[in-house]
Order: sequence, then structure tokens, then C-alpha cells
Amino acid sequence: MDRRIRDQLNEEYRLQRERNAAEEQRRREEIRTSAPRVWTLITQRQDMIERFCRQALADGAFQPSEAALREANAAIRDALVQAGYPETYLEPVFRCEKCRDTGIMGDTVRQECDCWRRRAFELANTVGQRDESFERFDENVFPETVPKGRTITQREEMRRLRAYCEAYANRYPEQRPRDMLLYGASGLGKSYLLHCVARRLQERGFQAELISAYDVIRVMRDAYFGREDDTQRLYDADVLLIDDLGMEPMMENITIEQLFQLVNVRRSRELPMVFSTNLDTEEIRQRYTERLASRLFDRTLCQVIRVVGEDIRQKSHSALREQ
Repeated sequence: MDRRIRDQLNEEYRLQRERNAAEEQRRREEIRTSAPRVWTLITQRQDMIERFCRQALADGAFQPSEAALREANAAIRDALVQAGYPETYLEPVFRCEKCRDTGIMGDTVRQECDCWRRRAFELANTVGQRDESFERFDENVFPETVPKGRTITQREEMRRLRAYCEAYANRYPEQRPRDMLLYGASGLGKSYLLHCVARRLQERGFQAELISAYDVIRVMRDAYFGREDDTQRLYDADVLLIDDLGMEPMMENITIEQLFQLVNVRRSRELPMVFSTNLDTEEIRQRYTERLASRLFDRTLCQVIRVVGEDIRQKSHSALREQ
């Protein structure tokens, strides 16, 4: 496997594990404040475990009561259900149950998980080798269901987003705001739309530079260490489109500083940028610091769009498995 793809996968899976941990903590805090009886049982179980540990340290022959632990776990599950939660609500959160979001399965014989291989195949379709366009955009791949917190279906929302992105590309250089940031979970069509925008701009004769965030940092790193300096294409392009922001490696004194410099220089020259990212707004702030995030989220200069709904890639893979 190409090292660039492997590094990008490692970073993507690391971020997913961070999201899992944050969700687990959010659920525990929700239970603590909304289901006090459940929280009392959890506290009692923790006290029991700590007591068993102290007894084991004092007496090497001590055996903890597995029956007592089973009863405590069962009581917590029952209390969760009575409080209106699934009995598994406080269990570890994973996107993939097979590998627990590590990308690797097995203890003695270790092998790449199906989810890892599937994502690697997707990443192998690198920027510039794909045939996305507004004309080929198929709204029918999106479900006719209404995402949580929205009032229209995912299909209608993507129809509107497609129209906005097409208008953005058609109006350049008069589009306002100048920049655009699409954020949301993976598999919602963000990268496809970025490719569509780049293709339309190129068809109109403009220099649209479409590049992954991973390759942005690779170019910056090479220049930083005195190797090939190819940064001018990032600074000079009519429109710079950066795909998968957040999947690049975090390198001390390079990643954040170089991205900050790039955004500042292009903004000062009024040269537009378009970003896609799987991170949410809080994750962007934590990863890039408020200093850079505030520039990305400056709504006077950037149209910030949250994309929500069902992962259409997972839906497609499920349909293939059922055939």
C-alpha cells in the first residue's frame, strides 16, 4: 500500500477513536445528570471493584466475586432500560465492531479489517483521476429521509447544496462570500462536490488547484526542509480547493503554522479557498487552535456549511454485500 494512503488512514482512524472516546464521555455525563439512579449503581459498582482490588493487594489468594459483578452489571442494564436508554448505552462506542476502529483484526494473526481495505480503495482514487462533475451528480443516491435536526430530506438538502456549489463555480470571481467550507461526517458527498467545483472552474478557464490536505502538508514540508519548493501553486491558484482537511499529519512547527500562513496570504490577496473536512467545528478548533479556526469560520469571508445525513458509501457497500 502507498505510504501516503497508509499515513492518511492511520490519521483518520486515530481521529475516529478520539470521537468514540468523546461520545462515550458525553453519554456518561448525560447519564450522570439525567438518570441519577443509573449513576448511583455505576458508582456502587466502581466502589465494589476498588474494594476487590484493595483486598487482592492485601491477600494474594483473594478471588473477587464474579457473581456480584454480574449482578451489578445486570442492575445497571435494567436501570438504563427503565430510564429510557438502550441497555448497551454505556458500552464502548465503535464505528466498526470487528476492529474497534483500529483497522486491524486478530491478536496472534493480525490482518487489515474489511473497513480499512474498503477505505484504502476509496483513497486510491486520488485527486485528479476521478470523473466527478455537476452533470454526473446523481441526487437519487441520497435517501428520502429527514436527518435529525433538519426539516427537509437528505436528498433535497443535497440538491440545494449542489445548486449552491454550481452557482459558486459559475459566479466566480464575483461569488460572495469568497470562500466555502463543507464539514460533516464521511460519505455524504463533500469531496464529490469539491471535485465538481474544481472541474467547472477549470472548464471556465480558471486555475483551480484541487489537492488533499495530506498533500498540502507534504508540499509545505518539502519546502520547509529545503527540498523541492512547489508551494507557489498553492499560493497563486485562482481558487485553492483542499479536500479532507484533518487527515493530514500533525507536524510540530509545520502543519498549523503553514496552514495559517497559507490562509492568511490567500485572504490578503483575495484569492478564494474551498475546504472539505470530516471534522466538526469543535474538533477543528481543538486540532488547529482558535487562531486558525477563527479564520476558517469567518462568515464574512467564508460560507460554512454543515452536511448531515446517512453515509451513502456504507449504504452502497451494504447493498453490494446483499447481492
